Amino acid sequence: MKNVKFINFGYLMCLNHIYIYIYIYIYIYIYIYIYIHLIVPELSKLTMEIITSPYGINFNFAIQSKGTSPLHALSTRNCPTVASTCTKSQKFGKLTSAHQSVTGFSGGGSVPRNGVLENASMLLSSMDLTNPDECTELYALILQNCRKLNNLRLGFQVHAQLIVNGVEVCEFLGSRLLGVYCKAGCVEDARRVFDKMSVRNVFSWTAIMDVYCGLGDYEETIKLFYLMVDEGVRPDHFVFPKVFKACSELKNFRVGKYVYDYMLSIGFEGNSCVKGSVLDMFIKCGRMDIARHFFEEIEFKDVFMWNIMVSGYASKGELKKALRCVKDMKLEGVNPDQVTWNSIISGYAQSGQFEEASKYFLEMGGLEDFKPNVVSWTALIAGSVQHGYDSEALSVFRKMVLQGVKPNSITIATAVSACTNLSLLKHGREIHGYCMKVEELDSDSLVGNSLVDFYAKCRSVKVARQKFGMIKQKDLVSWNAMLAGYALQGCHEEATELLSEMKFRGIEPDIITWNGLVTGFTQYGDGKTALQFFQMMHNMGMDPNATTISGALAACGHVRNLKLGKEIHGYVVRNHIELSTGVGSALISMYSGCDSLEVACSVFSELLTRDVVVWNSIISACAQSGRSISALDLLREMNLSNVEVDMVTMVSALPACSKLAALRQGKEIHQFIIRRGLDTGTFIWNSLIDMYGRCGSIQKSRRIFDLMPQRDLVSWNVMISVYGMHGFGMDAINLFQYFRAIGLKPNHFTFTNLLSACSHSGLIEEGWKYFKMMKTEYAMDPAMEQYACMVDLMSRAGQFDETLEFIEKMPFEPNAAVWGSLLGACRIHCNPDLAEYAAGYLFELEPQSSGNYVLLANIYSAAGRWEDAAKIRCLMKERGVTKPPGCSWIEVKRKFHSFIVGDNSHPLMEQISAKAERLYFDIKEIGYVPDTNFVLQDVDESEKEFSLCGHSEKMALAFGLISTPGGTPLRIIKNLRVCGDCHSATKFISRVEKRDIIMRDNYRFHHFIDGVCSCGDYW
Repeated sequence: MKNVKFINFGYLMCLNHIYIYIYIYIYIYIYIYIYIHLIVPELSKLTMEIITSPYGINFNFAIQSKGTSPLHALSTRNCPTVASTCTKSQKFGKLTSAHQSVTGFSGGGSVPRNGVLENASMLLSSMDLTNPDECTELYALILQNCRKLNNLRLGFQVHAQLIVNGVEVCEFLGSRLLGVYCKAGCVEDARRVFDKMSVRNVFSWTAIMDVYCGLGDYEETIKLFYLMVDEGVRPDHFVFPKVFKACSELKNFRVGKYVYDYMLSIGFEGNSCVKGSVLDMFIKCGRMDIARHFFEEIEFKDVFMWNIMVSGYASKGELKKALRCVKDMKLEGVNPDQVTWNSIISGYAQSGQFEEASKYFLEMGGLEDFKPNVVSWTALIAGSVQHGYDSEALSVFRKMVLQGVKPNSITIATAVSACTNLSLLKHGREIHGYCMKVEELDSDSLVGNSLVDFYAKCRSVKVARQKFGMIKQKDLVSWNAMLAGYALQGCHEEATELLSEMKFRGIEPDIITWNGLVTGFTQYGDGKTALQFFQMMHNMGMDPNATTISGALAACGHVRNLKLGKEIHGYVVRNHIELSTGVGSALISMYSGCDSLEVACSVFSELLTRDVVVWNSIISACAQSGRSISALDLLREMNLSNVEVDMVTMVSALPACSKLAALRQGKEIHQFIIRRGLDTGTFIWNSLIDMYGRCGSIQKSRRIFDLMPQRDLVSWNVMISVYGMHGFGMDAINLFQYFRAIGLKPNHFTFTNLLSACSHSGLIEEGWKYFKMMKTEYAMDPAMEQYACMVDLMSRAGQFDETLEFIEKMPFEPNAAVWGSLLGACRIHCNPDLAEYAAGYLFELEPQSSGNYVLLANIYSAAGRWEDAAKIRCLMKERGVTKPPGCSWIEVKRKFHSFIVGDNSHPLMEQISAKAERLYFDIKEIGYVPDTNFVLQDVDESEKEFSLCGHSEKMALAFGLISTPGGTPLRIIKNLRVCGDCHSATKFISRVEKRDIIMRDNYRFHHFIDGVCSCGDYW
């Protein structure tokens, strides 16, 4: 009844002088109309679709109040039946004035948007609905201007009136109506209007194809083309470019060639735009030969055509042909324009030839007709980022802004990507601030997505989430960027919640979504969570791609899940997935991480294509598995294979030098890094500091540290660690004090290295000071590592009561590192009872660690408790625990020589034994006394002394002395802790032979110089 009252009111307002019988007639008509309206299901269904559409849900067309727009008041006035009672006084001439009413002036054009509703309502109020053609043209005119003026809401209301008034939507009117929905981006509503059209002309097909093509749904665009041809509608010069673009983006040459052949078969030559789209399709489908032939057959080639060819050659890296094309272009009298130059600059930049790109950029700047524009600058910036020259990209970006060239969204996104790669939070924030001042940049989804990715990867997840929430039109890329950001920072709960919200909003995760989660959590080190998301993806029925498989295999390596890793390997084999760079290197890393290095080497051998990533994986696998010599051999083989190394190769190889104390190889790699210009990354410098430090060259480490162009927190942590392992505790403390003075903030690794340095040097007061500083000055709760350092510090000083009390008050259960520190201190102070107590926990925590059994047995032996020592050795046999033999090695003349106790196989063993015997008598003369307490067999003293002479470090030292010129420093490595007698003997040898001897055991470094050790006998 509300509808009836509303209609009566609107009707009486415009029919004040109509006789009463017409009024009654109107009432009868209304009830009949309502009845018909309710019993026509198709009409009702279409009306509800309009009303409940995303743009019309709040319109409530049938029950508008008095204060609504004039068009709403007319929604039921102009019914065909009512109109038949009106005076037929309005003729064909009304169309002219109607056009003026809608457009604002007789020549067409546009009017201010706030005048559209009033003009349209005035037009409809005077419309002669007895003339169907006039009505159709007027409605079409209004819809056309709604689309032109972007007043889409009015267009939806007109559609509602068409439905309510029962106006038949003809071919002409339908195409105009479809245009409104296409302009609004209402794909589903537009498709419903399109599907319900009884007759669809070429304009309708063009409109609907334009929508799908614009959204990137190229497959649907091609399907619509096939339907159009089946219906007998002849495509025009607006349709063909869209179809050819779809084929270009899909790189579907077969379909593109079919469409081209069809175009020729119907005799359609096409204009310049059509021919350009054909040419572009051939190029993007990789058929430059056909493109060139087609291009040569074009009679009239304008600059647009030439640019397509130039851009095609440049994008394929065929830059000489591109330049030749430019030359031919000039010969035919066509002058290159800005697009031509930008194509050349972009081609050189994308191929990494920045000198050439800069050359043409500067040439372009010297032209009179035009200068480098935002596209020119963006090409240089994007090319730099693409090839890893992020610093150079930001430098170009800065020059661009200073020269007053306004960046576009692509420029900003690329510059932000450079900041992301370099982790430059400050610079990224500055670019963000610039975007906030420019509305079109701040609201751009591409810029928003790049900023979300930037903040997430720079560990500012909260800011990333805030920016994500500010993106008005979130696309799948937005959600993927935020999810990947959460994964990279290990935010399990947040990622799970966001994934659920994403699904709730109707956005289905794609393969990139899952790849971001799997690889993100893997890179964070949370392999367990990564595999959970991998399983979730599998449960949803989505097949993994090479990236997913690589991430999942890496996660298996992290959690040491060899079983699942093998299953994934089997899936790769069964599905004939190529062992490409990613999958092949991931398999190598997974098997090596699961202690299956032989299988990893087997996978490497089976790979037909070995690029730098694969070589890096196998070198890193060997280095991390203790096969350092193999790692360096592989590096040489890689160079012989003409595979160009990168920074990752160097970072993978340097730890092999560190483990072998191979200073000469380390120096060679350092020189190679400098020659190849690979010293741009901070992590390379950090690796060099660590390598020199572990090779015993602490002065070189400090020199590298001082020369670094830019230090990060890792740089400081590594240098403090180097001082600590060499026993220079005060140097470590002084460096830390300077670190604080310049305003840097330490992390847990900083304090672990600092407390370890205090422990190695016996700095008890300083150790306590820095342990308490964590909480008081930096609000950091000490972790297990810091507690273990304090246990080591106190127990090595003999403060056993304080140590036990400290362990009891720890906020968590002590781990093997804590009890191991206590056990090691018991060896120093010969406390077998406390050692037995600590070993009890260690045997539970590390039942297969031979070092704990051997250390306890040695403590028993040193205390003369031979039976207890024998029991420990029997226990080892019962549990199947084997002790690795003592081994020492030294590098002489580019070759490593190893020595094992009892092994006389070295070809120079006679000379070595003779030198060792002479050394024994020489050092005895200056005060050396053999410490037979380190002989762990119950034999007489003479046999004990003879046994001490055969220790592997003494053999290595003797060999080094006879094989190197006098004065040459010797570097020796031992796989176990050096014994007290060898430590004492080496001090005397350094004095007698006047040699610097650097010995590294499995615990620390010892620098022997003129009879003194850097450890101060505190080890």
